[in-house]
Amino acid sequence: MFHNNIRGRFDQGDQAVVSAMQRFASLAARGREALVAGDFATLGRLIDENFDTRRSIYNLPRWQIAMVEAARATGASAKFAGSGGAIIGTYDGADMLEALRTSLAALGCRVIKPQVV
Repeated sequence: MFHNNIRGRFDQGDQAVVSAMQRFASLAARGREALVAGDFATLGRLIDENFDTRRSIYNLPRWQIAMVEAARATGASAKFAGSGGAIIGTYDGADMLEALRTSLAALGCRVIKPQVV
């Protein structure tokens, strides 16, 4: 089962899952604060912490972990954008963006830079 029975574990009071869900809530609130403040370094650290927290309670497929690790190897932050088919994160500058494109292309992935207006 993809979600590793997380809901059942939560309902049973599994402390690892309950703590992770509390951490996710805190990360979301702190991420919003960082985003509003324009503190992208903190936002990047929170993005990484989100993935690390997810990884601590889920049995994740190796190919999904590889995407995050490839992005992080360039210095970027990375986490799943949803249930694992794509990642999101932050990067610093054109050189890192090009490194991301190269690193992720080696895994058969492509990088899309959204236009925020």
